Amino acid sequence: MDYEFLTGFTPRMVDVVEREAEFWERFNYNLLRERTRLHVLCYVYAGKGLLELDGERHLLVSGSLFQIRPNRHMRITTQPDSPVCFFSFHFQYCLTNWEGINMKITEGVEELPFPIVQYVQEQPALTAAFRKAFQLWRDKNSGYVWLVKLEFLNTLQLMNQLSTMQQEDSSTLAAIQKAIQYMKSAYQEPLTRDMLAEHVSLSHGYFSVSFKKHTGISPIQYLTQIRMDSAKHLLKSSMLPIKKIAEESGFPDSFYFSRLFVKETGMSPRDYRNS
Repeated sequence: MDYEFLTGFTPRMVDVVEREAEFWERFNYNLLRERTRLHVLCYVYAGKGLLELDGERHLLVSGSLFQIRPNRHMRITTQPDSPVCFFSFHFQYCLTNWEGINMKITEGVEELPFPIVQYVQEQPALTAAFRKAFQLWRDKNSGYVWLVKLEFLNTLQLMNQLSTMQQEDSSTLAAIQKAIQYMKSAYQEPLTRDMLAEHVSLSHGYFSVSFKKHTGISPIQYLTQIRMDSAKHLLKSSMLPIKKIAEESGFPDSFYFSRLFVKETGMSPRDYRNS
């Protein structure tokens, strides 16, 4: 999130709505706006659909956040068997900037500093914030506009936190991919988990947990698979002795290699070569 933007962000809440199955039945599963008039921020909690903005298409599924700014040609289509259901804030905004005791106001015409459509999975906190805002707006008790504005700002902060988490996750994934490339180029060397973690500048424990999260196996199991693939290739493509193949594939102990190979394939290296 652009915190300079957030500091000056001043919204005017216009509406909070829910689009559910009954709504889509009335509109024949096709919502068209030749030209949008307001800013809209939406969270899909069920179903699926297709959002078209000025001809650009975006898939909507449960867990999608999407936004629409004014003056766009918009169409949302969905199907009766799985109608896209979402809550949405409808708002206008301006940006205020204080220079000493003077305030400069700029009308907000651009999107919020988030992607047009982003998938954040199903987030209970987001669902709760949108639902609470909708209920507050529907009930219209004393102070409801202010309370809805607070929920809206809380939603933006939740989106900011999710975006930060996704960026961190993206950075970790890049480190995992870097570690895998290092394994592929240096599998003949006596690599350890700690050496791999240090190569990508992650703590040993965090590296292990993150690697298994992204690949389903531990770093050493992944390295062993690379070494096994090398051994299988050499067994089929060369007449090198088993001991030499083990060494070339990163297994200094040929007896350990043979036991591991049998466990992996159900046959000895010699039988694999002759099969």
